[in-house]
Amino acid sequence: MISQGGPQRYISGTEAYEQLPVFIDDLKVERVLFLHGHKSLAAAQPYLPSFGDGVEVVNVLFDGECTYQEIKRIQEIAFSRKIQMVVALGGGKVLDTAKSVTTSTSMYLVLIPTLASNCAPWSALSVHYKENGEHLDHKVYKETANLMLLNPEVIIHSPVKYFVAGIADTLAKFYESQLIFEKLSEEEYTVALEISRQMALECKETLLSQAISAVEDMKAGRVTHTWRKVAETIIVTAGTVGGWGDMFARSTGAHAVHDALTLFPQTVDLLHGEKVGYGILVQLAIEKKFAEIKKLLPFYHKLGIPTNFAELHLANLSECDLDKIADASAAEGTTMMLIPLLINTTTVKKAILQVEEIEKEIQ
Repeated sequence: MISQGGPQRYISGTEAYEQLPVFIDDLKVERVLFLHGHKSLAAAQPYLPSFGDGVEVVNVLFDGECTYQEIKRIQEIAFSRKIQMVVALGGGKVLDTAKSVTTSTSMYLVLIPTLASNCAPWSALSVHYKENGEHLDHKVYKETANLMLLNPEVIIHSPVKYFVAGIADTLAKFYESQLIFEKLSEEEYTVALEISRQMALECKETLLSQAISAVEDMKAGRVTHTWRKVAETIIVTAGTVGGWGDMFARSTGAHAVHDALTLFPQTVDLLHGEKVGYGILVQLAIEKKFAEIKKLLPFYHKLGIPTNFAELHLANLSECDLDKIADASAAEGTTMMLIPLLINTTTVKKAILQVEEIEKEIQ
């Protein structure tokens, strides 16, 4: 097991961005590649300082998807311009792309999230997709970011739907690791695993008790203690779960369902966390934890997290399509196989149908 706690340096606050030119100067960096999207740059621009006198900045516009083609394009620019540092500004896909660009190179990496939608700013891994948005794979790297800067004033004004998706994605940190932790013997627990398990529990407890209030605060544009706690839980606490727990606390059943759902073009407009949130329900049904599903459904309904085929844009799902989701979720080599239970296509298909029936009962 290899634990990677998170970025080497993390700064959070309204003045966080001011540390960027200081960091660049301290490292004697002269050439920076600045990767961003239109929306992320517009959101952060009022707070962004100059990168420093004499620093050459190569602006690169992100094309919207973390693909190997996009990674190669940016790497070619970086190598041709002899870039020493990559500064990535935006959501998870921008940051994951930057991690893939800099891994195994001498380039420094600075991550600046403009959304609280997942733990990408904290983690040492990237999720890769095809150009059509279909999930491809994920890679875990030997390096973490050199610096991560979080300005709550930027994130509070981001779309609320990304925040809600982040809540769902972070809730999965507990449910995807719980059964694995329960199956470990006392002798197998290291301090790193104890930290990981405690942080997974912290994710669940914080979100179930404070997420709804935090969403209301965000809608009103209020940077409250509750909102900030939830935002940092999504980015920081969630990142420490997999960072410390490695393969014992990374994606399992819920993410396998997410990956299967990306095979359907109808789901392309749904956010990563929305599909993962639905995947939690399917995983709980596989584990026969039906009471827990019923406990979560009102929370999901309040926040607008998908709970059924219709909300996944898959109304009137055919038997063939249902089999396709179940096959892809339970295929050999998927993260579903990390769950310490006997799982196959039939198991997953039955669980999906059970979620649909429980949702009808609740309604």
